Amino acid sequence: MPNESQATAPTAEEFAILQLRVTALEEFLAQMATILECERKGFTAERMNAWLDMTTAKMQMTKSATLEEVQALRRLQRIVVG
Repeated sequence: MPNESQATAPTAEEFAILQLRVTALEEFLAQMATILECERKGFTAERMNAWLDMTTAKMQMTKSATLEEVQALRRLQRIVVG
C-alpha cells in the first residue's frame, strides 16, 4: 500500500473528467432546487427530465455551458433521473 508521498496525482485527462462531473453535479443540484421551489403540482422524475431537457437545450443554444459540460449533465441526468 503506497504511502501519501508515493500517491500519484491524477492525469490531466482524469482531472478534466472529474471537473466536468463536479460541474454537472453542481448544475443538477441548482436545477433541482429551482424545480422544488417553483413546481406547484408536485415533483416527479418526468417533470425533472422535461426541465433538464429544456435547460440543457438552452445551455447549448446560448453557449452558457460548454458541450462537454452539457454532455456531463445529461449523463448525470440519465444516471439519477432515468
